[in-house]
Amino acid sequence: MVLALLLLACGSSDPTDTSDVADTGAPTDPLGGTAPLAEVSAGACPEGFAAGGAIALTSNGKAREVEVIVPASGASGAPVVFVWHPLGGSAQDMIRWLRLRAWADEVGAVVVVPDALSTNLYEWGFFGDPTDDLTLYDDLRTCLVQELAVDPGRFSATGMSAGALWTTYLGMHRGETLATILPFSGGTPEGIMTYESPASPMPVLLFHGGEDDIYAGGLVDFYDATFAFADSLVADGHFVVMCDHGMGHTLPYEAGDAMTQWLPGQIFAEPSAFAQGDVTALAPYCEVYR
Repeated sequence: MVLALLLLACGSSDPTDTSDVADTGAPTDPLGGTAPLAEVSAGACPEGFAAGGAIALTSNGKAREVEVIVPASGASGAPVVFVWHPLGGSAQDMIRWLRLRAWADEVGAVVVVPDALSTNLYEWGFFGDPTDDLTLYDDLRTCLVQELAVDPGRFSATGMSAGALWTTYLGMHRGETLATILPFSGGTPEGIMTYESPASPMPVLLFHGGEDDIYAGGLVDFYDATFAFADSLVADGHFVVMCDHGMGHTLPYEAGDAMTQWLPGQIFAEPSAFAQGDVTALAPYCEVYR
């Protein structure tokens, strides 16, 4: 409408004729419809993003460490996958368990694996004050886009256990920046996390280990938490795929394959390719949750 009015004001007889409008070659929406980039809490991004590897930064006044894996194909235009470790784990554990260095090269994604603050009771900020970890995510998102020219419309997150709970939390509270999430034993446990609908339509892939997917003798029931999250998402119109690997509280054998097929290709606010496809390609026990 604004463009048409401008053309009419300049005397064009055809408001759809844009032949006289200069084409700068710049995208009209460089963030792909996602939220604006946050200002970096430390004032500037740290050095080291271009090369990747272990990066030390200050975020919200706290010293943080994060591993950034840049694929051999390069970072420009690449999707970004955040990976969050479980209670008692580390970034290096997740890199080893999921073979993330080789996986990044395989799928052409930048993989970001932070270490939690030692002061967090459950590693990440889903319980208590989330400010430090939300700020870390916001800082990293800004620096990845600015320093590596990654695709802001293809950010996703995954994690295991406490890392999956934080993945769940991010999906709900940073849904305006994420294309999708894949929690392995996450969800919204009663008394720990309250559901909030993601701000944008978000396909979600959920893995759990069946009725034995519990922690500390039932302190957290990830089976119930996963179904509670799924029920809320579906009620709000989000597309959900549910996968019961039946192995209790652990990562399934199919984790890497599911990540490959689900995470890098998903685009912000667009339907999942699996909405019209065979979800058993993710794992034979997966099904659309209705």
